[in-house]
Amino acid sequence: MQHFTVTDRERDTVLAALRYYQFYRMQGHPFDPRQDHLIDTIAGRAGDALDLAEIDDLCAGLNGNRHALAAAAA
Repeated sequence: MQHFTVTDRERDTVLAALRYYQFYRMQGHPFDPRQDHLIDTIAGRAGDALDLAEIDDLCAGLNGNRHALAAAAA
């Protein structure tokens, strides 16, 4: 696992990108069918792409909150 530090602005950009990706996944279809494979290729580079709950969990963690999935399990 890699650890890295980001600035507040960088964190906000990552969160925005994750939320945009989450919205994209919720649509059930790509915004541009010719480019759909690009996002899934990037998102799944290290394995399966995150599902909607995992994206929400990651956003919570990046935002400094307890991860949603961890909180539900407790």
